[in-house]
Amino acid sequence: MTSLLNDNGYFNDHCLAFQIEAQDIKGRIVRLNKPLNEVLAHYTCSDDIKRELGKAMALTALLGSMMKFDGIFTMQIKSDGRIKSMISDFAANGNGSGVIRGYINIAGDVAPNGPVLGNGQLMITMDQGQHMARYQGVVELQNGDLKDSAEEYFQTSEQLPTHVMISCDKSANGHWSAAAIMIQHLAQNTQSDLASAHDDEKQKDDWNTATILLSTLRPEELLDSRLALQDLLMRLFHESGVRLFTATEIMSGCRCSEDKLRDVLASFNTQELRDIAEDGVISMTCEFCKTDHKFDLKKLVN
Repeated sequence: MTSLLNDNGYFNDHCLAFQIEAQDIKGRIVRLNKPLNEVLAHYTCSDDIKRELGKAMALTALLGSMMKFDGIFTMQIKSDGRIKSMISDFAANGNGSGVIRGYINIAGDVAPNGPVLGNGQLMITMDQGQHMARYQGVVELQNGDLKDSAEEYFQTSEQLPTHVMISCDKSANGHWSAAAIMIQHLAQNTQSDLASAHDDEKQKDDWNTATILLSTLRPEELLDSRLALQDLLMRLFHESGVRLFTATEIMSGCRCSEDKLRDVLASFNTQELRDIAEDGVISMTCEFCKTDHKFDLKKLVN
């Protein structure tokens, strides 16, 4: 195993990029513990709903850490299931770390025994600053399954064969863990000579082998916080070997601030501010971190 990492290993709250040696197959693996539990602590909904947010956050961290520059990766889901909408975003800091957060909007008119995620859409947005074009892609929510939708996104938007595995669960002591792993086949040989045909056949065999090996991974292995991410990769792909790249640390956090909210309120006229104030105070709650922000009406209108 070739590594660009230190010798301590990465167990949790990191995303690790890798490549299967001598093959055109790259991938990423992530496991979330502390940031996931900090986000889920804001919600009192049922475990099956929390589980879907955990999966979304793991997938967001996995894909968001692929950004080459500072920016914000957002995954938004709209469905006709018990989760009406769900947002998870990842802000890359450019220093080998990123901040993740998540939000759920639960539908009030869907039966409690109905599907958690039904039919709908998965939207991905990448905003990497004013000097780069903002990217947005949309795919159908495949049978309420984030895994299938993510694979469809890469197949349609980038024409890259992609295999994804996502898992999220709660331990007996109430501690949540979420993890995801993805492999992608990068080579697309279009030449027709004999050598290229041989290469094509080898690439197909390599890809088929990699997907079969990944399918042997059990959810409990992927979530096992005692198992270092690089050790897990070596269990899967030890015959070919794995090249590891720099890991990205994942933390929870929110980008809301009183200054940003004050800028929003500045767009309202005096009468509108008075209409939304109660007893001379305007209250605003961040949907992500649930922090209450209060503003004195007199200070806003003067």
